[in-house]
Amino acid sequence: MLKFRVATALVIAPMTLAAVFFLTTQAFALFMAVIVLVAAWEWTAMMRLVSRSKRTVYILSVLFAIVLVQKGLAYFGQAIFAVAALWWLVATLLVVLYPKACALWCGRVNKGVVGFLVLLPTWAAMVYIRELDQGPWLIVYMFLLVWGADTGAYFAGKRFGKRKLMPQVSPAKSWAGIGGACVTVLLVTTLTQQVLNFSQHLGYGIYLLALVLLFVSVVGDLTESMFKRQCGIKDSGSILPGHGGIMDRIDSLTAAAPVFALCLILFSP
Repeated sequence: MLKFRVATALVIAPMTLAAVFFLTTQAFALFMAVIVLVAAWEWTAMMRLVSRSKRTVYILSVLFAIVLVQKGLAYFGQAIFAVAALWWLVATLLVVLYPKACALWCGRVNKGVVGFLVLLPTWAAMVYIRELDQGPWLIVYMFLLVWGADTGAYFAGKRFGKRKLMPQVSPAKSWAGIGGACVTVLLVTTLTQQVLNFSQHLGYGIYLLALVLLFVSVVGDLTESMFKRQCGIKDSGSILPGHGGIMDRIDSLTAAAPVFALCLILFSP
């Protein structure tokens, strides 16, 4: 499994970085839209939509929403990211209460609404951040935090992970993994803060921001795990060998990206 994960990552990472740095604004927006739409298709499986026509209608609804958001992103971006941040606070509570609170979200309509709250702000945040000063490097920093946290958690959990974090939601995650993730994101921040303009006026606050992004990325991961567990599926898809589906790869980013975008707006000098 590790070999497949590494091989897939060696293909995905360069492609993603090339898109971040070299695509035009519209091309990057389209690139992200394709990723989000594939994730939306996988989300329909967690909604337990069997009919291809119903799944297609949901995908087209997400696409229509993306088009609307693109037209008003410059005016309503902060509101979109604030709503997303509020959703992830609610998601934290739902994860903590699982499975007692399943009745609040297990219906198809509710899952469909959650899909919009998860996927649409992700697209908006990535496009918004990309257009900022140092935008591509800010995205790389976010990637390093999320991917680094995942890697640090994997190896720390594998070596020391005896006490489970939330076994009812994700049996593989441990408190030791969270510790490894914390060390990794703080190290990444230490190594990168000197080249990121936005961090210069935050001082030690940049480390708090890194930990906040780590927290929401973990919630994003656990939230998808919760939905998959309730549906009785292991992976959201099989498009990425060793990783499962697109949602399995971007679940942490769906939470981290809009929260990061909101913080960049609120804390910009």
